[in-house]
Amino acid sequence: MTVDVLKKLAESRKYKTPSFVDYADLERKYWKTIMYNGCPLYGADVSGSITDKDVNVWNINKLGTILDFVDRDYGLRIEGVNTAYLYFGMWKTSFPWHTEDMDLYSINYIHYGSPKS
Repeated sequence: MTVDVLKKLAESRKYKTPSFVDYADLERKYWKTIMYNGCPLYGADVSGSITDKDVNVWNINKLGTILDFVDRDYGLRIEGVNTAYLYFGMWKTSFPWHTEDMDLYSINYIHYGSPKS
């Protein structure tokens, strides 16, 4: 499935985020309907970045963290730990906190769409 196909599906009547008054209302709708209306699609652990390799500013692969030493000193690249991963989701997909997100440096940011709520 391509990103464009997922985007169209996520914006379809069946899968789009419902209208809501506030985040409390949205959360109620989430828990009330999580088991219904089909399972949302989620693309996880897609190795890569949308940032060009030559870009030095706001490049998730060039943040200058302590994890750079793992690659520099040991030649060790750990997918999703000291390299970028992309994730694709829609309304009702839930991104859990992984062990590496809690124990190591971790940055999540949104390229397109609405923030996690």
